This record gives sequence, structure tokens and C-alpha cells, in this order.
Amino acid sequence: MNENKGARLAAMHQDFPKLFSEISADGAERDKRWAGVEAFAGNYTVPKAEVLLRLAFGTKPPAGGYRQEALESALTAFHKAFSDVDPSYEPGGRQDQILAAATLLQYSTSRSLTAMAVTTTACGGSRKAAFPIDLVTAAENAISRLAAARRKRPDLSIVKVELPEYEFEPDFSQVQANQPQTFKVVFDQFRDFVDETLSDLTGKFNASLEKVVEANKMADEELDMLSWVFGGKALMPDQAFGDVQAAQKLLVFARDLASLTKIYPGPSVVPALLFRAGVQTTGKVTIADAVNAVSDRWTAAVLKGRNPSPASSPIHFALARREETGAGEGWKAGWAATTGIDITATLSPISLAELFYREILWLR
Repeated sequence: MNENKGARLAAMHQDFPKLFSEISADGAERDKRWAGVEAFAGNYTVPKAEVLLRLAFGTKPPAGGYRQEALESALTAFHKAFSDVDPSYEPGGRQDQILAAATLLQYSTSRSLTAMAVTTTACGGSRKAAFPIDLVTAAENAISRLAAARRKRPDLSIVKVELPEYEFEPDFSQVQANQPQTFKVVFDQFRDFVDETLSDLTGKFNASLEKVVEANKMADEELDMLSWVFGGKALMPDQAFGDVQAAQKLLVFARDLASLTKIYPGPSVVPALLFRAGVQTTGKVTIADAVNAVSDRWTAAVLKGRNPSPASSPIHFALARREETGAGEGWKAGWAATTGIDITATLSPISLAELFYREILWLR
């Protein structure tokens, strides 16, 4: 039992003890809560992640949504994960917020989309998540780490399949002269040996082929992005960078780059590419101004097939509200009331563009 406990504690996220210290310093209680985190995090779904984001940031949109079955089910599963481990657990309040943040940390160790969703929910500081650790910075660090790890080039010079070495000696102990059926054991042995050898060889070949495919995918993606930025032409609308209105560039160029992204969480140079294309790093802009700047046609194309959340994708949700009423002032009050984000809150153009880029990947 001690070995099992030790193995479980070894997997505990390094920030969890500090995060949970606000609730309790009791090691046994902390271990039970971590067991609940692991139980809930074991089967990832987007509704689960959405519920966690809403709980952790205490968003205006409730964790269970408004009669949204998927979110309600995920919230019920969240509470059940902890009550199953500890019947004395009482759902709600600050503890749920802490545990949701802990689960987001756990997801972010391997799921870049969850880490990106943490930053889009924070929306450049428009929403605060006060914890003993900096949840948003932890998410940014996870994004950087995963971006670097997933773009590490394999050494293709050593990618090869070695000629298999094998030894096979048929067992003739059961064979009897003039009785052909007794040879079946030998042929079965040979067949099994060949099958095993071919299976091993195929597995190694596929592993090598996968490395080549991934390397080509990285190269193609990067070439597409470089061609886009140095070609100086937007994908949608089909215009030269210089012909795209300044107010439109941050959303238009972010959408273009996202459409070229195949390996998540995207390259760490996305802000540099956006800047090179013409998105400014200085100055301030509101989400409302950026959303009102783009055309109706562009907005419809971006929203096609997407169901943005007022919590985790507030910029897309603003586009959806604007599409309902048209550009102008009519959609702003409803958007602000639903998201809980101040309509006058500002971000730098490059920050807003990067958040929109991440929202697009999150909503795919």
C-alpha cells in the first residue's frame, strides 16, 4: 500500500501542494483531493475543460452553463470524482476553484489546447484568477515548453530500420515419418515466428516513417508561414498586407496564421510573424473595436461551424454577437453582460491577435 501511495504522490503536480495550502495543510486530505484530480482528469473532454476554466476563473457564465447538458454532466462528474474518494467532500466555493485550477495544471502538462484556453479565458488580464500560484503564467510556460518539444527536429540521418536478426530452430520432436499431419506443429511454429518477426519489423518501419512524416509536417508548416509573411498577401480577404485596413489586421492575420497551423500549440514565433505582417506591438485596442473593424463576410466565414463560449473564447463570442445585430454599438452591452468583461478593457494589438489565434485553435 505504501508503494502505491508513493507512486501516486510521485505523479502529483509540483504546484499542487502550494495551491491546496490555502484550503488545508493536512497531507491526507491533500492526497485525497489529488486522487480526485487524477480521477477527473483521466478522461479528457472539451466540456470538462470548459467547466474547469469557468470554475477556476469564476466567470460570469456559470460552470454548468444555462441548461447545457454537456456542461451540466461535466460539472456533476467533477464533484463526483472528489466525493467518490472522500465522502466528506462538500462541493462548491473556493475549494472547487482551487481544485479546478489544479486539474487545469495537470491537463496543461500535456495538452497545449487547455493551456491556451487558460490564456484566452483570462483575456489579457480582463479576468483574474487569484491563486497561491500564477495560473496564467504556468499556462504560458506550458505552451512554450510544448511548442519547443513538439518542434524538435528528429535526426533523420539515423532514422532507419535495421535488418532483423533472428534464430529459429524447428522442433521436430513431434514429427513422425510417413505421417504428414505431424508436421503441422513445425509449420505452425514457423508461421508464428515469421508473423512475430514481420510484426516487429513493421512496427519499427512505421515508427521511422512517422518521424519522417512529422519532420516533413514541421517543414511544410513553417514554409507555409514564411511564404505567407514574406509573400505579403492575406489569405482571407485576398489582399496585399498593405491593403488590409490597420484596424482589421490583428484579427485577419491571426486567422490566416491559425489556418496554416498544423502542429499545436503553434510556433513560438507567432507574435513575431504577426508583427512582421503589420500588427502593432504598441498602443491599445478594445475587443469591440477589433470586432467592429472586420467585414460581415469575413465574420461569417470565421464563425462557420464554431460554437464559441462566452467564457473560453470571448473574442469569437463577440463576433457572434456582432453577427446577430450588425457592427456598431448594439451588441456590446449584451456581450459585456454575458462575459463579465469590461467593454472598455484594452490590450495591445499583438496580444489581442495572439489570443484570437489561440481561440481559433481551441475551437477547432
